[in-house]
Amino acid sequence: MKRNNNNIPSDEDLVKFIAENFEESNELEKWTPTDFTNKPSIFNRIKDETYKYWVKALNDLWLTLAMKIKNDVNLHPDKYSLVWVPNGFIIPGGIFKELYYWDTYWIVNGLLKCDMRTTARGIIENIISLVDKFGFMPNGNRVFYLNRSQPPMLILMVLSYFKATNDFYFIEHVIDILEKEYVFWLKYRMVTFEKDGKQYKMAKYSSWPSGPRPESYRNDYKLAEKHHREEDKNELYIHINSAAESGWDFSSRWFITANGTNSGKHEFKLKYNYYLWSLCSNTGNLSDIQTANIVPVDLNSLLHINALTLSTWFDQMGNKVNAEKYKIIANEFLKNIHEVMWKPNKGAWFDWDLINNKSREYFYASNIVPLWTESYNMSKEKVAHSVLKYLRDQRIIELDYSIKYNGIPTSMYSSSQQWDFPNAWSPLQAFIIQGLDKTQQKIAKQVAVKLADVWLRTNYRGFINNESMFEKYDALALGISGGGGEYAPQLGFGWTNGVVLEFLNQWDYLYYNTSNDFTTDL
Repeated sequence: MKRNNNNIPSDEDLVKFIAENFEESNELEKWTPTDFTNKPSIFNRIKDETYKYWVKALNDLWLTLAMKIKNDVNLHPDKYSLVWVPNGFIIPGGIFKELYYWDTYWIVNGLLKCDMRTTARGIIENIISLVDKFGFMPNGNRVFYLNRSQPPMLILMVLSYFKATNDFYFIEHVIDILEKEYVFWLKYRMVTFEKDGKQYKMAKYSSWPSGPRPESYRNDYKLAEKHHREEDKNELYIHINSAAESGWDFSSRWFITANGTNSGKHEFKLKYNYYLWSLCSNTGNLSDIQTANIVPVDLNSLLHINALTLSTWFDQMGNKVNAEKYKIIANEFLKNIHEVMWKPNKGAWFDWDLINNKSREYFYASNIVPLWTESYNMSKEKVAHSVLKYLRDQRIIELDYSIKYNGIPTSMYSSSQQWDFPNAWSPLQAFIIQGLDKTQQKIAKQVAVKLADVWLRTNYRGFINNESMFEKYDALALGISGGGGEYAPQLGFGWTNGVVLEFLNQWDYLYYNTSNDFTTDL
């Protein structure tokens, strides 16, 4: 290739070289699930005609997103970056054309709501095959994702499948692989630290790469240029990859600045107007990322409920030794979540900063995940009251419980990252809304319905206006896609569709009134 005086090829020469030496990979082929039906049973339960139409459209989207890996990938794996799995699956959409880990939980739930049990089981079996092969479920089934995982949702996927089918034989068939995946987290993602003179062992995201993420190599390489020592660059890569493992790539949640906060300025309390923070704050940036030095609420909550679920299943199988083993593990997570993360004066749970040995008392939607996993030992009445007060204090909902945003914002910090204000993400809505509903407390259940109603309205408005479902939404603008981050907003979208179907199934009496996009009172 010709090079200029700086030994850099011209754009024209580079394009020519790529054209002559590379060809576009075509790893996937369209696939029609055998159990697809035009009229799933959920369609008949929806009372509102507008939402009936929407459910039909969302059901049809499974055909658009359904893919199968070509057999040549299995025969010649060295030619492809995609890792072969035996069954067809649902891609998230847009640029994401592989099987992703935590996305798949809500995709599976959506399929089950559409009576596609065989497809859901096949997708779970794909993940089972990857765990069997690698010892854990990678971020996705690409060779460049093999250095990290994502939030551990496999056991909960199997639980969803069991609740829909009562197929305990399947659980017995896969229990060894489920245990294998759980042990991966216990073996490779635990950290011991001290709080108030007491030792705790909890989980964190911690991926150990040999360099930048292959799929975002230039971004990571440029970010690391500020460092001169290879040790500092490699540490940055660890935190970047660990954030990708968390699913929150990227967020101020993972920033620890020199003053020990997620911001370049000292903290101040937001009282009246959410614009105040956006205009006045100087939040940290990706250079401040310290993911592997933060113990996350959501990860430890998921590992608690996973252990409890394994214990229950082993008990039903008559394996009392393993049942007791995982009950003890679950109880240890529960105790640590309460003692390290729960703040009774705040009414929520908070990540733990290992560098500064303190609680990170900023609002993130993940602060409420223990409500969804039921990782608390307080009464449901007390925890519901506390969390509702926290949501009011943070102005996520108004003091009279009316709804403030077009979806619960991921954070209250505007950092330009996509897992921050004003973006709202489907899985985080599910955690909080379904968590409130699980408390079975009257006001909490009513707030959950209102939040679900608002989320459905903003998703439907976006669908009608754009004939698309979005990866994320703007909490400040009805039906508008969220933004920020490393790539353009994506359409599809697997987990968005799944959460909508869950909400419509759970609250099938909700109606879409075009003259009133918010219901602001109880």
